[in-house]
Amino acid sequence: MAHFSSADEIYASLGACLKAAATDPDNARDFQRVGTIVRLETVAPKAQITMKLEADQPVEVEFGESKLRPAAILAMPGDTAQGFWLGEINIITALAQSKMKAQGPVAVILKLVPLVNVVAPLYRLQQQGGAVSEEVAEEEIAAEEQVVAEEEIAAQEEVAAEEAPQS
Repeated sequence: MAHFSSADEIYASLGACLKAAATDPDNARDFQRVGTIVRLETVAPKAQITMKLEADQPVEVEFGESKLRPAAILAMPGDTAQGFWLGEINIITALAQSKMKAQGPVAVILKLVPLVNVVAPLYRLQQQGGAVSEEVAEEEIAAEEQVVAEEEIAAQEEVAAEEAPQS
């Protein structure tokens, strides 16, 4: 069964978490490092989250149709978006397996990966319907950052090995 049944559910859950994380002054710099406008699209159900993540500019997050023109678009089913932002799905593997489709510069798309470290712990808490102390949240974020970093290194090595000429 699909995790999301409508665009409204995506906006109320994933969208609200992304907006809260991106507009939190403690996280704004992490999001601004992306340096451009990015659109996340889900295809089942159909939804759009457009994020203006430009350096030295206020972060903006819009749901649905947007007049903001994205430099990059990352499209996937709602369940894949759920897993990606929870830190359970590796972007490189998902792209290689066609679970995600990317349009725009790869460098921009890859700048989204570190944001998983910020969003995943918050999103996980939201999904559990609770909150934890700041100290526990910081520990969870640090642990998540380590896991994601290790997964990204492994995925990059896997892609490099697949692309390397075989003798």
